[in-house]
Amino acid sequence: MLFTTFGLSLQAQQKSALSQAFNSFKNDPGLRNASIGFCIMNAEGGNVVFRYNDSTSLAPASCLKIVTTGAALAILGEKHVFETKLCYTGNIDSNGALHGNIVIIGGGDPTLGEDRFETRTDLNGFVKVIKDRGIKHIDGKVIVDASYYNDDPISPKWAWDDIGNYFGCGVFGLNYAGNVYKIKLQPAPKEGSIVELIGLQPKDAGMVVENKLFTGKPGSGDQSNVFGSPNDSFRVLSGTIPASKSPFTVKGSLPNPPAWFAKNFASMLYKDGLLSDKSQWEVKTGNAPVSGTKIMDSYASPLVRDIVHFTNLNSINLYAECLLQEIGKKTPGSGSRQAGVHAIKKYWYNKGIDTLGLLMDDGSGLSRYDGITAFQLTKMLSVIQKEKYFDIFLNSLPVSGQSSSMKTMGKGTEMEGKIYCKTGHMDRVRAYSGYFKSKTGKWMSFSLLVNNYSLNSIEIHDRIENLLLSMIQTNDQ
Repeated sequence: MLFTTFGLSLQAQQKSALSQAFNSFKNDPGLRNASIGFCIMNAEGGNVVFRYNDSTSLAPASCLKIVTTGAALAILGEKHVFETKLCYTGNIDSNGALHGNIVIIGGGDPTLGEDRFETRTDLNGFVKVIKDRGIKHIDGKVIVDASYYNDDPISPKWAWDDIGNYFGCGVFGLNYAGNVYKIKLQPAPKEGSIVELIGLQPKDAGMVVENKLFTGKPGSGDQSNVFGSPNDSFRVLSGTIPASKSPFTVKGSLPNPPAWFAKNFASMLYKDGLLSDKSQWEVKTGNAPVSGTKIMDSYASPLVRDIVHFTNLNSINLYAECLLQEIGKKTPGSGSRQAGVHAIKKYWYNKGIDTLGLLMDDGSGLSRYDGITAFQLTKMLSVIQKEKYFDIFLNSLPVSGQSSSMKTMGKGTEMEGKIYCKTGHMDRVRAYSGYFKSKTGKWMSFSLLVNNYSLNSIEIHDRIENLLLSMIQTNDQ
């Protein structure tokens, strides 16, 4: 496969440290049968300075979030918010009786009920608003209107061993607390013994869990898996967790967040004497929104710029999927995954990106059906570098040797603090895509996609670290 370093003679290319480093990288026995795409570009000028196999579509894992978040900042705007509304139907009489229903209208907010942001909204806040409105009794029921997005919470092409885990949670018209629940476990002190299931949090999640977990070696890490699908409360735990005397917690995807929200909201109103029957709740989905509602209060999410920050920094799939569907909602108006994909691809095409070979099944990169070329990713980063929101995007990326998924990459080397990089990890996939500055102070964009390698996680990390270190040491464009 041809690789070139433009601006240098062939003899200089062969002698360049980067060329030598890349040769060593791709010829490593553990990478000899892998598919590799690599591209480095002067982001300011748009010219490619190094490339290898950069027109082949490869699985990007979470580096696909660059495609989604870069488009979201432009299409939605950095100040766009998701809105959740607390409403009622009917009327409130002079005695404080509501002759109607309490209705919560979801707006797709992926942050509702989360503690990641200071402006957290929880169920207690909703109850307080109802009381402050003077409502003392509700004749009707609690209705959660989750019809904002279509009734398709996950991609049908997501892997079965992903969708029951916290990172494979679905997208709903109303999301709450990250759409996850916690499973508290007690491993045995001896390897091979059965793990005890202590409990679930929240306790009233309505889950039926079959426990097939065993205790692994001390220090073996979390090798567990949660199997189950959206709208199905049955879950199976399998795999191992390390031997320990202390409890161990894993997280799974909540099967039906709108139903959990409605059930718990009704229970809280019942305990406070506002509702006569805690089973008086209902969820509306599909194309059947509740009509005749009157707003008591509305709750705006953090700005899209802040959601993008955590989407990229912490690689939150739920956030990326909600951004994708929100783009679909705003443009063609359907709020579907397919509409979002169409709008995003159209946006990048209009920005001068040849989207042939850009394969988007979702917005997060969780699907193994996703594909993109190293050139496309690198070019998109070059486009973003010229946008007014560049600083917002740049500061959402992990930094080499300092933060998130790049914290150990280049720690204590010349690379530390110099590469802003989104990473993507899944079985047999490693992807790194971001920015660094050349020795002449120019912003460079780059993408490295590696599929189907035969190395373990430590070995592939070290090989990539050496290549990236060489990249920043030798580039003087």
